[in-house]
Amino acid sequence: MNAPLKRPSTHSLVKHIKQVDQDFEWYPTTTEILEVIKTDIDAMVEDLILDQSPSILDCGAGDGRSLMYLTKGKRYAIEKSRPLLTAMDRSIFIIGADFHQQTLMDKVTSLCFSNPPFSEFVAWSTKIIKETRAGYVYLVIPERWKKSDDIQNALELRSAEAEIIGTFDFYSADRAARAKADIVKVSLVSKRRYSREASADTDPFKMWFNENFKIDTSSTPESNGESTTTKKEKIAQELVNGNDIVTTLTQLYDRDLEHLINNYKALELLDPSLLRELDVSFNSLREAFQGKIKGLKNLYWNELFNNLTKITDKLTKGSRENMLNTLTARTDVDFNNDNIYAVVIWVIKNANVYYDNQLINLVERMVEKANVVLYKSNQRTFLDEQWRYYRHPEGLEQYSLDYRIILERVGGLASTEWIGEYSRHNGLKESAYYFIMDILTVATNIGFDTSNRTTPSDFQWESNKGHDFYCYDYTKQKEVILMSVKAFKNGNLHVKFAPKFIMRLNVEFGRLKSWLKNYQHAADEMGIEITDAMESFNSNLKLSSDNFVKLGFMQAA
Repeated sequence: MNAPLKRPSTHSLVKHIKQVDQDFEWYPTTTEILEVIKTDIDAMVEDLILDQSPSILDCGAGDGRSLMYLTKGKRYAIEKSRPLLTAMDRSIFIIGADFHQQTLMDKVTSLCFSNPPFSEFVAWSTKIIKETRAGYVYLVIPERWKKSDDIQNALELRSAEAEIIGTFDFYSADRAARAKADIVKVSLVSKRRYSREASADTDPFKMWFNENFKIDTSSTPESNGESTTTKKEKIAQELVNGNDIVTTLTQLYDRDLEHLINNYKALELLDPSLLRELDVSFNSLREAFQGKIKGLKNLYWNELFNNLTKITDKLTKGSRENMLNTLTARTDVDFNNDNIYAVVIWVIKNANVYYDNQLINLVERMVEKANVVLYKSNQRTFLDEQWRYYRHPEGLEQYSLDYRIILERVGGLASTEWIGEYSRHNGLKESAYYFIMDILTVATNIGFDTSNRTTPSDFQWESNKGHDFYCYDYTKQKEVILMSVKAFKNGNLHVKFAPKFIMRLNVEFGRLKSWLKNYQHAADEMGIEITDAMESFNSNLKLSSDNFVKLGFMQAA
């Protein structure tokens, strides 16, 4: 297991954000304040008003400590300061950067929390109350909020109730300030409604649409008459012509969104009686417009994800699917430069975790009795029956893989007579194909470059016929053998690894499992040269949030 993200101290974070001009009035919420809110949330959970682990959106999330304290459920954040984004726990999904540029009405969570900049608390509170879809909002705002007409009007507009559940100050906070604040709980759910679906009674999108589009009756125009396929082709062409992914995609998105809005606004000029004859309701127009905006966001976020190949190509099949599924599940995030930067930081942060976990997973999938070599300090003996039924012996640890292994659980030759399955990978079973590809991916990540080299589909597979896979040795400046693989009809794979590769894989596996403390420890336990241990230890790929250019971006988003 990986150790939890170690958060920098408040003092060091404040010093850093000031130095890089990224301090947007971040005053971390105190534990006393968070305890009051958490107690209130727990009471609603116990009363079956909320799910056991409710989802929360934190507007102005800082380093994410409030989200980590308040829920074990899904955590979403809006935060502008880049050092604070980097300091967040990887479980937090960043759905926006600049608060004022975000549309909250399509962000679906049970709860919303905000400790906003006190110089802008009225604007922030008003926007949250008017736009949120959450059933309950917690605001940490100055006591004078009660005198704000804007906040009172927003509460009235949403038929919401506000109550003070605590009053505190920041005199002794991690970042002290001469300020007193109320904890205001805003309920947008009718007390008569008994449901664990904590969404607001009033739809904020309907309110916004009604205020901005004065149409009596309408039809449903197309955004620009283009199919999704045609639009994708145009986007691809623009990316070829352009120099920067972020700038190109955001400009195209803004253009398409403006065109969509103008089309709907144009209906205001049409004769209502004519539109009524078409028998299309105002509600259907509003729903169509909402759907088209969502579709447009989805299209452009997917185009961005498709251009993150410098990250996703370094993932094994399972890791890649998990990451992309997580990303594409949140394409309701507004598509703009700041949000792209925030999302890519999340991708980078989580990619490093995936890179580590997939190496561990790959080695553990190859653990069978004949394949394991125990560390010198591990003198345990495991009996044959402890390896039966494809299980690992209880307590098996501090081991490495031999350079010759036999695999019984990853597939061998395709056993079916169906020509489609047999020909797809030239006689190799699909599970075996992806397993070999995963080895090649992990090999590249630890310094054995297999990119643009032979893949399993390049061979014609026959029983007991070996095939060599190569990598590029930058020291020798030539291709060298990474491994030789044989597949069999009984479903087995026999693999012979290059000693240098399996040594480095074993060292990194031991480091990630916390069995090896340093390269000297690795040399002692595995009986390898100290220079080899130094070269191998901590060799797995790591991405930095500063590497935007290396990822195909001309500049930070």
